[in-house]
Amino acid sequence: MRNILKSILLLFLTISIATSCSNDDNGSISIPITVATTEQQKVFQEFWDIYDRHYPLMHRKSINWQTVYDTYYPQITTTTTDTQLMGTFTTIMTTIIKDGHTDVVYNNSQEAYYEPPFNETIQEMVENNTPSKVTITASSTNNPYISYGTLTANSNIGYINAKNFEPINENESEFNNFKAIVDEALTTLQNKSGIIVDVRTNGGGQGPFAYYLAGRFFANSTPIELIRQRIKTTTGSTISSLGNWATEEFEGYPDVRAEGGYIAGVFPEDNNITSSGNFQYTNKVALLTANGTASAAEYFTAAMKTQTHVKSIGDKTFGIYAGSDILTLTNGNGKWRTRVSTHDIEIKYDNTFQSFEGIGIIPDEQILPTTAEVSAGDDIHLTAAINYITN
Repeated sequence: MRNILKSILLLFLTISIATSCSNDDNGSISIPITVATTEQQKVFQEFWDIYDRHYPLMHRKSINWQTVYDTYYPQITTTTTDTQLMGTFTTIMTTIIKDGHTDVVYNNSQEAYYEPPFNETIQEMVENNTPSKVTITASSTNNPYISYGTLTANSNIGYINAKNFEPINENESEFNNFKAIVDEALTTLQNKSGIIVDVRTNGGGQGPFAYYLAGRFFANSTPIELIRQRIKTTTGSTISSLGNWATEEFEGYPDVRAEGGYIAGVFPEDNNITSSGNFQYTNKVALLTANGTASAAEYFTAAMKTQTHVKSIGDKTFGIYAGSDILTLTNGNGKWRTRVSTHDIEIKYDNTFQSFEGIGIIPDEQILPTTAEVSAGDDIHLTAAINYITN
């Protein structure tokens, strides 16, 4: 009898140690109800553990991650297929996480991700009406980053379409190429009475690219602390799982699953922005935004809004700011990977640090076009920009 009791106790301890534990929102220890046995269960368990340890935005979105486990893990059985598991991840990504910097990819062919619908009326306006109202300098037409020119109806107003901040090549020379393109545009437009900068369809990219363009419009050379950032230091869904706002560089936590071997690195030098180029444009600037303005383009928007000669016009931005890392899961034969946001970011806005995660930045003049205005061929954002520059 004693040996039987010892065996039962040993089995209980083995299960307790082998099963992942986490702090729930009450600070107590939560133990998953079932030990993962099937490959799909192991994949879900590993995915859940990664987010429990590293996803820093639970408190921003009122997510109880333990409840997510308790809801979805029991649905995964011995008959669950990879396709069905992908359906579970899609539900979690699109209805709970709702973060454009996170996803789950299976076999490089299926992806679970969140993307809020672009305002169709604005999209139609930008695609169909804007091109006829601007005259683009021929040499910049096919440029991957910046197209520039003037308004067709008023050649004294410059126009810059900042299409994206994502480098087509990952090297220092590509950044120099981007800077040369920006400098060319600003040199050409420096004597215009005003410039319209259009980032309504800019999905982001890298911060230095966004910061360099923004710095060309800074009125003085005093550096501005634009953001602050922090990461998780323990598991859980509450704000207590995060560390302090970072003041020193941190390479990240070692993790062989992550690209580069580390996850959640922090680089405080990215917090500041200053003027760039050999001169700054300080006449009136109208910045056009919409919910297609995302990620690094939102940093660009926030930086531009620190300048008194800049007015933002259009619709609010997407609302994604965190840096992210890509991990290939150990389970699932290398077919599963996830991109996970790892930073909680606050932007200094009106002299106060605020989070716009999942919210977006509202423009100074928020205008939504009607279908009648679009059908008539108008771009009411451009019209408002012209009114600001000329009055």
